[in-house]
Amino acid sequence: MTAIPSVAAGANTSGPPVGKKETTDHKPGGFARAIGIFSRPGVAFWCTFGLILVLGGFLRFWRLGFQSFWCDETATTIRISGSFQFIFKMLQGQGFPPGWYILLWSWVHFLHGVCHVAWGRIFTASVLRFPGALLGWLNVPAAYFLARQFAGRRTSLLIMLLVAINPFFVYYSRDLKMYSAFYLFVTLNMALFLRWQGGRHFPWGVLYILSLMAMVGLDFMGLFLLPIQLSWLLFKRRFRAWDIPIWLLAAGGAGYFTAWWYTRKTGWFQGMLYHHTAGNLQWVSWFNGMNYKAVLGLPTVDLLGFLWPSSMPTPRMISWFELGPLYSQHLATRTVPLISQIEFVAAWALFGVLILGLVPWRRLTRAGREKLKLEAAERAAARGAGRWWHVMLWLALPMIYFGLASLPAKDPWSLFPHFVFWLPRYMGFLAIAWVLWLGAALARLPLKYFRWSVIAVAVLLMTASSLTNTLICRSEPWRFVNQVAVKYFNPKAPGDMFIAYSKTNHSFDDPAISFLQLRHVRILPSGNVWGLNPRQYADFPPYTLLNDWSIAWLKTINTVRRNPQIRTLVLADRFGDVRRGRLSTAAISRRLGRGWKLAAIKRFRWYFQWRYYFFSPWRVRVWQRVSLRPVKNGQTALRKGQSG
Repeated sequence: MTAIPSVAAGANTSGPPVGKKETTDHKPGGFARAIGIFSRPGVAFWCTFGLILVLGGFLRFWRLGFQSFWCDETATTIRISGSFQFIFKMLQGQGFPPGWYILLWSWVHFLHGVCHVAWGRIFTASVLRFPGALLGWLNVPAAYFLARQFAGRRTSLLIMLLVAINPFFVYYSRDLKMYSAFYLFVTLNMALFLRWQGGRHFPWGVLYILSLMAMVGLDFMGLFLLPIQLSWLLFKRRFRAWDIPIWLLAAGGAGYFTAWWYTRKTGWFQGMLYHHTAGNLQWVSWFNGMNYKAVLGLPTVDLLGFLWPSSMPTPRMISWFELGPLYSQHLATRTVPLISQIEFVAAWALFGVLILGLVPWRRLTRAGREKLKLEAAERAAARGAGRWWHVMLWLALPMIYFGLASLPAKDPWSLFPHFVFWLPRYMGFLAIAWVLWLGAALARLPLKYFRWSVIAVAVLLMTASSLTNTLICRSEPWRFVNQVAVKYFNPKAPGDMFIAYSKTNHSFDDPAISFLQLRHVRILPSGNVWGLNPRQYADFPPYTLLNDWSIAWLKTINTVRRNPQIRTLVLADRFGDVRRGRLSTAAISRRLGRGWKLAAIKRFRWYFQWRYYFFSPWRVRVWQRVSLRPVKNGQTALRKGQSG
């Protein structure tokens, strides 16, 4: 067997040592030749690399505008819809750095000013989400770069594949907020830090500092990586003269920018630190209490795309999503128990794989030990400085901090801020660490057929979960409603249509914005903080938001029936499984009378983000007025039988 220590010591790695014959007649030597330790990647490697990139791009770009904007995306759209100074005005008192909004604003004005794209085309979901999808896609090769600091090519390709199909990364790559860009720079920053530690070239340290500044400029949660990286430095066996100074320079720059932005520019820290308030984050604790479920939910969300443990919607969930008092009465037709059971089994299987990955299976056999030596040699040749205990610290330190920070203020173990940050997207800087752990665990499983079977099942489950971003309705369903309504809308007479929506948990008039985007109308900033007033647009139909009580809907129907100007009535409610009663299709048709006809009806399900197993059954119904009877005073009256 060819001697390995010479490779680790930095000897020539372009081929076998001179004067020695390369061993190929037994398994360890064959494995060495297969993974190409002493050669450059071959055609098979690059084909696999390219296929993974294509798969990751497909999951992120296919039907990018399929989902409606949810309220946070709507707020992002408003913040970039005005001048450059308007961005900073809208971020006052907010916990968001300016980096992402400046990038998105630049993208919008590049399309309009340089490419001469019409404003109406720019302010659509697919165009606005494109930069986030692109940066999310770049996270796929960045994950390979990070994985190579820890493992050989095969394991790194597996980790790259897991990032490409990861439902958490796919979901936020298709979201308009800053998270996909932030996760990309988390991956790059950690990879550059380890590459800097493994190499002797000073530019890696410079790139590390630049990536850290970009990361913190996108999301201040990136600051939590600094103590993790410092712990890696302190646990090193040997220090270099410039290690701590470069880290201090990076930490000082990121810390100064963060302090300046959140004190001088936005005043957010004053509210959080000096006055000990939640800093606009108090809503987090309304539904996501810190407990063992939140802890177990991190790997299942970050790896499989759903919360743990799977359970039926609780009254607290129903209240948080404003599903209405009648939701629980029809719960049997609004859940998919089979999906919940599959999630439950998948979650336990995931935990089992992560634990099995900690067992040193390869050390139990001679062939396994030879493979470990060869992989160590390959990592040394690539100057990979990552160790798997780095991943453990990466996960453990933030979880310990946030766990202690979630304790009551009077608890002696409690740390500031005493309210919960424990939210999947806020904790997303841990997602790539979970993927590293899972990839290493899958690669280390014993028995080839068992290992490949588990890998195949994991890939299928994660891919299926990722496809829900394009195959089912997960964001607020205004786009689905408007697709039906727009077929009957006359821009020359917008007052002829009236739309009534079920009122749900939206803070930024999502129905209005979604409809405007569908009609290719530019979103303009207004004087108030909410940004939009639908009545200022000439080609927007009147609409109203109604609660779930039937009296509000019946009153609206009677008002529309008596208004001769309205020719089309659109009712969009979340009780598509309720076929009887005063709001059934037949009952409403009788109430409207013979002067109206049912023109269209469509049903669909709105699944609640990560909670695939329960949904709200929406229906969109369209009635059109077919006739009016003229009277002497020049007005119009309803036909006989339509009186209220």
